[in-house]
Amino acid sequence: MEEEEINYRTLRKIQQMEKNSPVLTDLKSDFYEDLSKYIENLNKRLKDEKTDQKQVLLKDEIQNTQKIAISIYEHREKKILLAAVSKARGGDPDLKNMVEIEKNLYEPIIELMLNSRKNIFNSKKENNLSKDITVKKPTEGKNEEQNENPNPILRVTKDIPEFIGTDEKKYNLRKNDVVSLPEDMSNTLSKRGVAEKIKQ
Repeated sequence: MEEEEINYRTLRKIQQMEKNSPVLTDLKSDFYEDLSKYIENLNKRLKDEKTDQKQVLLKDEIQNTQKIAISIYEHREKKILLAAVSKARGGDPDLKNMVEIEKNLYEPIIELMLNSRKNIFNSKKENNLSKDITVKKPTEGKNEEQNENPNPILRVTKDIPEFIGTDEKKYNLRKNDVVSLPEDMSNTLSKRGVAEKIKQ
């Protein structure tokens, strides 16, 4: 950007450039310092001004200048935040026009985002690992119980109406079903001729 003196006209020009550009526009490295001095000078002039009409004009100029200054910063702020998101995701945003003071916003945001990603994904990984371990243990135990199953194995030879077993479980058995039942139930069904024991 050309070394133009900060005034209402140049601020309006910068505002339009910033609004229309997808990336940060080129500002003087001390732009924000000059802007602060310009507004400070306007306030000083207002304080020293004795004419009511000129006071009104100065108040309007100060108010409009502050609105434009905020607009410029907010446009740049949005671009800085988008650049930080891009960088955190592995991108290579264009930062050549970022002035030094704006890096005080950009760099901590990247650090915060990277730390947040690290904490969330590491936590998720640990939770999944813990869940896997929890699931595997009972499964292994169940297999061992099945391998050492002491109950007789039966093949159902006739459809059996739904009933409640001595183990207080509900059963609905059909012909050719193969089941493992407690000894007493196995003996009862075998005696009734509705099931036969299979040798283990």
